[in-house]
Amino acid sequence: MITSFFKPKRDRASADGNDIGINKKNDTKNKKQKSSHCKTNKSKEISRLITHLNDSSPNFISWKVSLDKHFSSPSFGRLASFVESERGKYTIYPPVEETFAALNLCSLSNTKLVIVGQDPYHGPQQAHGLCFSVRKDVKIPPSLRNIYKELFNDSKITNFTHMPNHGNLERWSNQGVLMINNVLTVRKGEAHSHKKRGWEEFTDAIIRAVDQRKPIEGDTGNGNNNKNGVVFLLWGKPATLKTQTALTGALSSSSRHKVICTSHPSPLGATKTDSPFSGSKCFSRANEALRELGYDEIDWVVDGKLP
Repeated sequence: MITSFFKPKRDRASADGNDIGINKKNDTKNKKQKSSHCKTNKSKEISRLITHLNDSSPNFISWKVSLDKHFSSPSFGRLASFVESERGKYTIYPPVEETFAALNLCSLSNTKLVIVGQDPYHGPQQAHGLCFSVRKDVKIPPSLRNIYKELFNDSKITNFTHMPNHGNLERWSNQGVLMINNVLTVRKGEAHSHKKRGWEEFTDAIIRAVDQRKPIEGDTGNGNNNKNGVVFLLWGKPATLKTQTALTGALSSSSRHKVICTSHPSPLGATKTDSPFSGSKCFSRANEALRELGYDEIDWVVDGKLP
């Protein structure tokens, strides 16, 4: 899992105090050396971050290759510095070791369905790196309750026979569902507090990586060679606009991807717009789209071992 780059900085030991009487020339030289040292440390920190990805999460190897250019960008450097500073001053959700859980649990090569959320939950113990998902011992949020209701009421999802007693959706991720928020961190109790700090560019890069991945070699996807395409399950206008912006036209009707759009599952939006979430049967429609692309269906129940 990605951790080291976003941990709070420890207080650095001060100089030994023997700087009295240093002339301006030496002082200028020291400042230049310090500046150079900071740049070197930043470079090393990014290097440790990328190395740590590969060491701790085999699923991240394919992501690393596709995201490497963004990792070395000024935008990502500024984002990393911001989050590191925030963790030193505030309580930030999700915990550092779960910030990138969506990528650590679902590899690029195994991704077959993408769900795009907005902001992590900002209540205690809720966010754990997957959009709409919460830990097992946390009360199920209203949007997720509506998601469960839609699954329960979808006559084509025959094995979703009761309402779950928890909101942990990791079982979906383990089947190839990429559950990514637009922004990956947030201050405790302050929704959207990390908006427009660089996460949007990073998650755009993730969506583009899915779009641009190469087809699985030797796999024709039930004869149509579509297994580099995926299903996008987009709830609410922000998720749709986010994906359209990231892919710049790749979601046209002629695209190799399958796109299912509804309103947001929150109580304020589940029954709104011309494509309401409630009654949309979006989960069985997603499974149908997966079959058309040559994939196995998603088993949408949240408990039990996978085959």
